[in-house]
Amino acid sequence: MTQQRRRSLDEIVSEAQTLPPGERLSFIRSACEDDGSAIDSVIEQLQSRQEWIDAAAHANEDESLTDAAGQLIGPYRIVRSLGQGGMGEVFLAERADDQFRQLVAIKLVRRGLLSRHVQNRLRQERQILASLDHPNIARLYDGGTTADGTPYIVMEYVDGERIDDYCDRHRLTIEQRLRLFIVVCSAVHRAHQNLVVHRDLKPSNILVTADGAPKLLDFGIAKLLDERQMMHTMAVTQADVRVMTPDHASPEQIRGELISTASDTYVLGVLLYELLSGYRPFALQGNRLAELERAICEDAPPTLAVAVASSGAAEEIATQRAVSPAKLRRELRGDLNNIAMMAMRKEPERRYASVEQFVADIEHYLADMPVLARADAWTYRTRKFVRRHTVVVALSLAFVGLLIGFTATTYLQSQRIRHERDVAQAERTRAQEERERAEAVSTFLIDSFRLADPSQSRGKEITAREILDRGAERITRELSNQPGLQATLLDTIGAVYLGLDQADEAQPLIEKGLSIRRRLAAQSADVARSLYSLNRVYESKGDWSAAEKLARESLDINRKLSGASSLETAGSLCALGYVLWRKGELNDAESYFEMCLAVRTQRLGRSDARIAAPLDNLGLIARQRNDYVRSERLLREALKIVGSTLGEDHPQYIYSLRHLAEVVNDQGRPQEAEGLYRQSLDLCRRVFGTEHSETIDAMSSMGSFLLGAGRLNEAQVILQDVLAADRKLRPQHTYVGNDLENLGHLAFQRQQYAAASDYFEEALKIYTATLPAGSGFIATAGTMLGRALLEQARVREAESALDKAIAAWQVQYSEDSMHPGYAMARAAIGRVRALQGQSAAAETAYLESYPVLLRSPRGAQREDALTVQKWIRSLYQSLGRPADAEAYFKRNGADG
Repeated sequence: MTQQRRRSLDEIVSEAQTLPPGERLSFIRSACEDDGSAIDSVIEQLQSRQEWIDAAAHANEDESLTDAAGQLIGPYRIVRSLGQGGMGEVFLAERADDQFRQLVAIKLVRRGLLSRHVQNRLRQERQILASLDHPNIARLYDGGTTADGTPYIVMEYVDGERIDDYCDRHRLTIEQRLRLFIVVCSAVHRAHQNLVVHRDLKPSNILVTADGAPKLLDFGIAKLLDERQMMHTMAVTQADVRVMTPDHASPEQIRGELISTASDTYVLGVLLYELLSGYRPFALQGNRLAELERAICEDAPPTLAVAVASSGAAEEIATQRAVSPAKLRRELRGDLNNIAMMAMRKEPERRYASVEQFVADIEHYLADMPVLARADAWTYRTRKFVRRHTVVVALSLAFVGLLIGFTATTYLQSQRIRHERDVAQAERTRAQEERERAEAVSTFLIDSFRLADPSQSRGKEITAREILDRGAERITRELSNQPGLQATLLDTIGAVYLGLDQADEAQPLIEKGLSIRRRLAAQSADVARSLYSLNRVYESKGDWSAAEKLARESLDINRKLSGASSLETAGSLCALGYVLWRKGELNDAESYFEMCLAVRTQRLGRSDARIAAPLDNLGLIARQRNDYVRSERLLREALKIVGSTLGEDHPQYIYSLRHLAEVVNDQGRPQEAEGLYRQSLDLCRRVFGTEHSETIDAMSSMGSFLLGAGRLNEAQVILQDVLAADRKLRPQHTYVGNDLENLGHLAFQRQQYAAASDYFEEALKIYTATLPAGSGFIATAGTMLGRALLEQARVREAESALDKAIAAWQVQYSEDSMHPGYAMARAAIGRVRALQGQSAAAETAYLESYPVLLRSPRGAQREDALTVQKWIRSLYQSLGRPADAEAYFKRNGADG
C-alpha cells in the first residue's frame, strides 16, 4: 500500500464492521491490496472489538437497513442510505408532512446493537448536538424512537466532501488552508464553551460544502466535561476501543488518561499537519496498532518540510497547494511548523492553552507577527519586526545613523524588542488567565445546575428561573474575592434573564458586573461587552436615549482597542444603528448598518450568519423609504443566509420572515403576505412561547395586516390581546403606543372618530415621552389624530395636531421626496384650509399630495387617495369649477 492518500487501517476496520461476516475477508484482502501484515492487523483489530461479537451473534436478526427507502420515521421519509458505521446507518430523508421542504440526515441504530451502552451513546450524541448552536456544526433537528423501538436522531444534511479532499481538489494555497482551518477551530471552540470535547476530529468528520463552508460532524464519541465524567478516566479497553480513531487520537486518549479540551487541540494539530503536508504525522510501521500507539505517545513527528521532502510525491503535493516544491518547503519551515508542533506536544499542559490561543497564533503568522510557538530570541524578534516595518526601519536607520550613529540605533532597537517580548509575555499571561477563568465558570455553572439533582431537589420540580435566581445569589455572596469571574457570571446570567423577558431582574446584575469591570480596567473588551448588555436592557424598556449613550460608549471602546475593521466594532456598529433606527434617525442608522455589513462581509464572507442582521435592518430602512424592491431583496438574502446556517427556528429567521411579510404586503400581494405572517407567528409561539415579547410583536404585525385587509373583527380580537399583554409586560414602552395606534386605525375605519382620537392621543403621549421629536411614530400618529379630529369638526385642534405631525415628517422627508404618510398629512392640512375658507392654500396642498398617494402600491394609501379625491371634488364644486376636478383626475391617471 502507498502512504500517500491511502486508506487508513482504522477506516478499513470500520467499513468491514458494516459487512455481513461472510463478506468481510474478501473485502479486507482487496482493501489491503493483499498486504499480508496489513490483513493480519485489520483482523486483529476486528476481533478485539465487541461489535465483531455482536454482529456474529445477531447475524440473522440484524437485517440490512439499506432497503429502507420510502419508510417513514416521524415526519420524514427515507430517500437513500448515506453510509454505514459500527453503530448503524445514516440515511438521507425528506419532510413528508408538506409543512415545508427540507432534506435531513437520520442516524438509525442497527437493530442487532440495541444494547443499553449503544442507546446511551446515541442519547448522549443527541444531547450534545442539542446544546450546540454554530453555523459550522451540523445541527440537531429531532430525535426519538421508531415504532419498533429503534432509536434515531435527525440532523442537518451536509452535502460536502472531506476537508482534505476539498483542499486538494481546489488546489487551496497554504494561506487558504489556514483560513479554512480557522473556521473549523471556531466550531470546536464553541463546543468547548459548551463543555463538549469532540475527540474524533479526523478529515472524514469535517465536510466542506460547495460554497466553501466547513461543517463539523459526528459527535457520537464526544464527551461532556461535567463532574461525573471527570471522576473516571477513559481507558482504551476492549469495550471502548471502538470510540477512538487511533491515528487521530491524542496521547492521553491512547494512555487512558483524563480527557480535556487539550485533547481536541492535539487532534486539531494532527489535522493541520495533514492539510499542510499531505501526510499524517505518524505512519504505521509493520501495520501494527500497538506500534502506532507507541509512536503517538513517545516519538516526535517529522517536521512538515521533512514530511513533504521525504515523501517521493513532493511535486504532486506542491501542485495541490498551487506552489513549487521549493516554495512549499520554505513555507512549511519556521513558525508554521512550530505552531503545528506546539499543538501536538505530548504533554497537554505544554500545548496551546485553548483552541482560541491556537487560532490567535495562526492569525499572527498570517499577519507576519510574532507567535507564541517560538522562543523569545533576540534575532527572532528583530527579524519579525523588520519584516513588518521594512521601509520604516530602513529610513530610520539611515536617518539616525547620520545623526547619532550606530550606538543609538542599537539602543532603540533593543527597547523595541524588549517591548515586543513584554507584549508576548502579557499575551501568554492573558491566555492562561482566560483558561483559568473558563474553568472557574464551568465549575460554578455545574455547581449551580446541581440544584436540579434529585439528591438536592428531593422531588421538587426546579425551574430554570429558580436556578438563575440561586445562581445570582451565589455570585454575589461567594465570588467577591474573584471580581473578574464575578463580573463575567453576572453579565452572563443577566443576559439569560433578558432572553426570558426579565429586564428588571437583568438590570442590577449587569450594572454590578459593569461596575466591577470598570474598577478592574476603565476601558477593556469586558467593559464594552457589559455596556452592550446594559444597552439591551434599556432597549427592552424603550429608553432609547439611555440605550444610545451605552451603545456609543461600547463602540468607542471597541474602536480604540481592536480597530475600525474588527468584528467587535462591527457588532457595536449594528447595535448603535438599531437604536438610531428605533429613534427614527434613518440616515445615521443606515450609515452604521452599511459599515457593519462592510466589515463583516470583508472578514467573514457573504454567507456567514452574522451578515443577516445588518441586511435585515437595511431592508427595514429601505421599506420606510418606499424602496420595496430593494427591501425585499435584502430581506430574502438575510432569510437565505440564516436558513442555511442557523435554521428556520432561529430568532433572526423569524424576525426577517415577519419583515418580509410586511414588505410583500406593501407591494399589494396580500395572500402571500398572510402566509408569511402566519408562519412567523407559529414559529414565535413554538420558539419563544405564547407570552414572550417577540410573540406579542408577531401578533401585533398579524393584527395590523388584518386591519389593512379590512377584516376588522379578526383584527380587533388580536390587537386588544396585544395591548393587554404589552401593558402587562412593558407598560411605558414605545410598543404600547404602537398598539394604541393600531386600535385607533381600527376605530377610524369603523367611523368611531371620538374613540379613534382618544387612542391616537394616548399613543402620542407615550411616543413623545420615549422618542425624539422627529420620530416617524410621532408623525404617523399625529397625522391620524388630525384626521380623526377633522371628522369631528374640531378644526382648530386638528390644525394643531397636523402642524406637529408635518414638522415630524420634515425631519426625514422633503417635499421633493414625499412619503405617502407625509403626503396625507399635507392633504389633511389642505382640508383644514378649505374649511377655513383658504381655497388657494387648500388647492396647493391637495394637488401636491394626491399624485404621491395615487402612485403608492400600499392599500392604505390607495384608500387615502380616494379620500383626497373627495376633498378635491368638494373644493372645486365650492369654487364653481367641477369640470376642473375631472380634468385634473384624467391627467393624473385616476379613474374619476
